[in-house]
Amino acid sequence: MEFRLHPEVIHSAASQGARLEVVEYDPRPTERPLEGFHQPLTRPARWRQLALHLEGGLAVLEPGALQYLRGEIEMQASSSGGTGGGGLGGFLRGAVSAAASGESLFKTVYRGAGVIYTEPTRLHLLLGELHGEDLIVDDGAFVACAGQVTVGRHVNQGLAAMLGSGEGRVQPKLSGSGVFALQSPVHPDEFQILDLRNETLKVDGNLVVAYSGGLAFSVEKSSRGLLGSGRTGEGFVQVYRGTGRVWLAPTLPIHSPPVSLAGAS
Repeated sequence: MEFRLHPEVIHSAASQGARLEVVEYDPRPTERPLEGFHQPLTRPARWRQLALHLEGGLAVLEPGALQYLRGEIEMQASSSGGTGGGGLGGFLRGAVSAAASGESLFKTVYRGAGVIYTEPTRLHLLLGELHGEDLIVDDGAFVACAGQVTVGRHVNQGLAAMLGSGEGRVQPKLSGSGVFALQSPVHPDEFQILDLRNETLKVDGNLVVAYSGGLAFSVEKSSRGLLGSGRTGEGFVQVYRGTGRVWLAPTLPIHSPPVSLAGAS
């Protein structure tokens, strides 16, 4: 049986001069089932796409996320998302500079009025808001942001420092006020947004997709695996201390192996 994908906006979030919408494509049969017969249907997977509506505002997308755009919108490569100018010429110069220096092109800034559409994905899209704060995002989870938000880099020493390595893990850091979109195999309804108030949170596994920049993060040995942690690298927990928010996905192991939030569901 053939199916047709029907688009429907299932989530939205707005900021000054910008609005994010999650469009979900629901597969529906093109023919009505035969009367008097039992027809088991195996529906194709649902796909999702992010639509960013700009009204003279600014948006930042992860490189490769763009599918197409409509309107008077300029693009620019930026090493500090949310700043600078130069339009398409600036974008090309930034790409050449990145290639010459060996530095990856980290983000692309869009300015103007129109609509930007990202590549469809089977992952879920999680929308959130920032109110003059910082947010550290898990590598591979960032999709886009809009409003007065800059995208920088946060060097997370974490496990590297624990094991004596000199290099830390680089993660996206969102700063300012506006809206953002993250991707995950976990449905948004399954996330727990924990408000820590001068508290300590310990997580066994890569279940945190984002956390407030004001929280102190470290990787510590768990009491149950001190011997194993010294030999195999197991027995560590991620620790968050202070006041702030944590986006936790406790059902992640059900949807995919707990290796990376960038995996497809």
